[in-house]
Amino acid sequence: MKRKAHLGRPPGATSKATTARIVAAARVCFARTGYAGTTNQQIADHAGISTAAIYQYFDSKTELYLATVRDANEEILPHYRRAAAEATSLRGALRAVLTASARLHALDPSLTAFLSALPVEMQRHEELSRAMKGPSEIVEIFSDIVDGGVRSGEISATLAPRLLLLFVACTMGMSLFAASIDGTQLSAIADSFSDLLDGTLFSSGRKARKAKRRGRR
Repeated sequence: MKRKAHLGRPPGATSKATTARIVAAARVCFARTGYAGTTNQQIADHAGISTAAIYQYFDSKTELYLATVRDANEEILPHYRRAAAEATSLRGALRAVLTASARLHALDPSLTAFLSALPVEMQRHEELSRAMKGPSEIVEIFSDIVDGGVRSGEISATLAPRLLLLFVACTMGMSLFAASIDGTQLSAIADSFSDLLDGTLFSSGRKARKAKRRGRR
């Protein structure tokens, strides 16, 4: 019987490329089966390497998970920052971030599935919560957007914390919905939430918007 080959670093691949390959495979596996349910064997099989090869780059599954979090943030945060920076209003910035999130999900659903489960994983696994102390970088971006709205006078300082909590809760809910129920609807959900922000979601708002457009003609 022919023995199965144990794959180390793929031929011709650099250490950096192999690390990226492992992290990409880990994100897909963690997104599918969670931190506890994912094994190094599953990650190795998805990456096309041996389990032993993973330990050449990461000392433990926890270290690999944290590296996957950093990699996902590095991929998603520039898009959020750019979307917020190009907006000219608080509502415009929130809407732009939602649109960017929906676009990123369409390109790579594992991003949304992985990051949306992060708060739950931190609650379940103390080693993760200890390692990731401090506010999420994504929440920090949302906070900066809301603070900008306070400075521009679009929202009061009193209501700003409530808006931040509302937006974080809504975006988390949208991500969880996309990851676990129907990711194809995320773009439509983001559009509807944008209409809600603009006050045009309900019939009276739509009529006002149409009247406003007619007046511009």
